[in-house]
Amino acid sequence: MNEFKVGLLAIASLVSIAYMSLKVTSNQSGFGDYTKYRTIIKDATGIFPKTPIRVAGINAGRISDIELAGNSALIKFEIRTKVKIPSDSFLRIKSVGFLGDKYIDIALGKSNERLKEGSLIISKESASIERIVEEGTELISEMKNIVSSVRNSLSNDKGESSIKDIVGDVKEILGNTKEVTSALKNSVALNEERINSIILSIEKMSKGLEQELDSTSDESARTKIKNILSNTEELSDNLLQISRNIRQGRGTLGKFIAEDKIADEVSQTLSGVNRIVNRLDLIRTEVSVFSGVNSEEGGDSRIRLRIYPSPERFYLFGASNSEFGPITEKVTSTTTGGNTVETTESLREKNSFRFDAQFGRRVQDWTIRGGVIESSGGFGVDYHPSWSDSMFSIEGYDYRDSLGFNFRFSASTQVWNIVHARVMGEDLLNDNRSYSFLVGLRFNDEDLRGLFSLIL
Repeated sequence: MNEFKVGLLAIASLVSIAYMSLKVTSNQSGFGDYTKYRTIIKDATGIFPKTPIRVAGINAGRISDIELAGNSALIKFEIRTKVKIPSDSFLRIKSVGFLGDKYIDIALGKSNERLKEGSLIISKESASIERIVEEGTELISEMKNIVSSVRNSLSNDKGESSIKDIVGDVKEILGNTKEVTSALKNSVALNEERINSIILSIEKMSKGLEQELDSTSDESARTKIKNILSNTEELSDNLLQISRNIRQGRGTLGKFIAEDKIADEVSQTLSGVNRIVNRLDLIRTEVSVFSGVNSEEGGDSRIRLRIYPSPERFYLFGASNSEFGPITEKVTSTTTGGNTVETTESLREKNSFRFDAQFGRRVQDWTIRGGVIESSGGFGVDYHPSWSDSMFSIEGYDYRDSLGFNFRFSASTQVWNIVHARVMGEDLLNDNRSYSFLVGLRFNDEDLRGLFSLIL
């Protein structure tokens, strides 16, 4: 009777946790009709089965399968039937923050025609961080060319300023202008009578030029030109000094341009950060908690953690506890008066605790794993149908020496959302066979994130 009450209490606790988890994950998945679609992308890094599909920022479906199609990835996913997907819609791969998980966002089109089930949706992929780093390296190279061009334009082959040559040419032109004015005066003196009017005009013009060329007047053109040339010469000197500093590697920009080693180190650092981000983004986890009753061992509780560093490899860690452990036999030999008597005693451990530590690989719908099972060496084979959330497993291990090798068969299926049920049969080849019925919860990364956000 106490075992029955304990079982009822455990089931009630699981139902309470399931209700809270369903409240958190109600916008991620659940019951309802779904329509299946397909898409093809060139890079599926960070995309896994059950990755959410969002429409207008709200979860409307998830990925059901990913497979290789030539040099691209073929993604099959399902969207709630009540969400209408126009024929001119397209999808994009986005991430939550710089280091956040990736998800697929569908941008709805304006067409009145709805996509049929199984149709292929066009994908528009954004630039990756590798492309951003590559363009940054090209930008640094372009900046080197620009600085080199500026340096060459501000100096001649001897390293002298070209602006100074221009100022000298202007002064020479002004001297020539004075000589031309003097020659005109002589010509006018020789031809006073015939070009008197011309002389008067030239004198007026000469007076105007004299005023504009007067170096003592602040308003004269000569003074203004002189000031402009002085400022230009100063600017030229400053640009030459900046150019020399950059060429000699002084300052931040100079170090980037003059020392290729620094630019290479920056590029290598960004590449290293990119590799670390990609590795962290690839890791996926799955946690399952089950509790129920075994026909021989009473109450039975199990917890398992699966870590997926890649879609085809995983590590499994777990622990289990039962009200009573397996039956073992203890043989005692007693010799009295030359006669030996053997006594066999059956022993059973209470509150038995066992642990698992396994490594496995997934090949399409099959999983092969091995390591420590129920605190003893063993192996297991799982079958995951691609069309269902069910799983069928067979395991071989031995933690009871007197009873020989133990084979266990189990089958689990999704009851509703994160709620699963499992049936197990143990010692199927022995006379001490037993059966278990368990009910539990299974969480993926999205479920755990939602549950933690509610608790914290």
